[in-house]
Amino acid sequence: MQYIRELIAGGESQILEFKFELNSARTISRTISAFSNTQGGTLLVGVKDNGSIAGIRIDEEIYVLEAAASIYCKPAVELKIKQHTIESKLILEVKIPEAVVKPVLSEHEPESLKAFTRIGASNRMASPVHLNLWNSSGSNKKPSEFSEAQMNLLNVFNFKKWLSLNQLCRLSKLPRHVVIQSLADFIRWELIECEPEISGGFVFVLKEDNKE
Repeated sequence: MQYIRELIAGGESQILEFKFELNSARTISRTISAFSNTQGGTLLVGVKDNGSIAGIRIDEEIYVLEAAASIYCKPAVELKIKQHTIESKLILEVKIPEAVVKPVLSEHEPESLKAFTRIGASNRMASPVHLNLWNSSGSNKKPSEFSEAQMNLLNVFNFKKWLSLNQLCRLSKLPRHVVIQSLADFIRWELIECEPEISGGFVFVLKEDNKE
């Protein structure tokens, strides 16, 4: 199981998360949603945050995983689960594929469906911009000319490096739905990046090679 040891040694990341144990199918559905809505990933169950092997009770953990993926994720997610023995302890390697159709929603609270995304080693509730990006279709090729509203929004980044959705709406004086659509397009065209904020939200940053 050398490759599992190498995974653990690398620590948690955009595509890897450790779980000491699984107490709630609702809670783990957030992680499944986040990986599904980003680029997929691996969940190692029975591993502590510091990378030490704790081991698990296989039947209970598999039941929680299957409930999280099939009952509390909409649409259901098909997991690939493997059992491994390391240091005489059982752990689970859970492969979560990237969804073909996004978003995958999580019923992380009763009667509350939300989409999550993976940012670094954490799961975050998706922003309206993420939802627009997933729900709308468009070309990944940057257009030869931008609309007046898009130019207005891009110019706002000349005054501040990090801007939230609310700040962009206020400074651009554009309707909120126009700002959301434009930001989704900019991400698709690789003009801006969406990064996590300490408060739990997101900020949008113009990529260096697009700055004047």
